[in-house]
Amino acid sequence: MVINKNDLGPFFDAVIGLKYVRRAGWGAKVGIKDSESVADHSYAMCAVGMLLSDTLGIDTCKVLKMIVLHDLAESVVGDYMPGEVSPSQKQTEESEAMKKILACLPSRISSDYSKIWQEYVQGKTKEAIFVHRVDKLEMALQAARYEKEGYSKELLAQFFSSAHKAVDSENDILTDILKSLR
Repeated sequence: MVINKNDLGPFFDAVIGLKYVRRAGWGAKVGIKDSESVADHSYAMCAVGMLLSDTLGIDTCKVLKMIVLHDLAESVVGDYMPGEVSPSQKQTEESEAMKKILACLPSRISSDYSKIWQEYVQGKTKEAIFVHRVDKLEMALQAARYEKEGYSKELLAQFFSSAHKAVDSENDILTDILKSLR
């Protein structure tokens, strides 16, 4: 297969673009001016997800692809906070963005990535459920870091609460890690 590197531009632009999209909740809800980017969040999720999927015997390769893709559309649409737009509007915007981002890739790869992203969005498979949980666990890990840096424990409590709702669904290492943070 021959791939023209110039044809991959939209994918590379989206990946690099995540470095410039700030995670909205930290600034709006806690007042953190130089908060993590979506790329920072995705990288941390990759490291956490890799270790924990290996530990739990979950398909790590699929998990890592899913994590890399899970927020890629935010490079186009931005990072919406819950309630900022309707879930259907968010889904429509992100789906359109992903179609554009993946359209430049060879069809087999584009199809594979699209299926993995859709699997994440639907949240029904073992890997997708796991990635959603890792997403919230990473958020709590970041909140704990911000708390150590002196940000308001009271303002950060909402992030821990959200994480507990998503992660405490199973009695496993993710739940143990989350419980150890506070």
